[in-house]
Amino acid sequence: MRAPSHTFSYRYPHPAVTTDVVVFTIRAQRLHLLLIQRANPPFQGQWALPGGFLDIEEDVNACAARELAEETGLTDLFLEQL
Repeated sequence: MRAPSHTFSYRYPHPAVTTDVVVFTIRAQRLHLLLIQRANPPFQGQWALPGGFLDIEEDVNACAARELAEETGLTDLFLEQL
């Protein structure tokens, strides 16, 4: 992996973009939504959508898939950006 060609004002690259993933399905004729319990503060233990910060030079689709896999173990789902 090559180093970025730009400089940052922080000691390390500091992304400021996040993705949230909404996974839903219908089971027994009812709509279900996938939520996770937050592992870290703030709001530790509270319910939330899976998601998180983009890594430097990562696109939003890759971030969404990575965060979903890290937080739920789900992979190979059809993801669509809306």
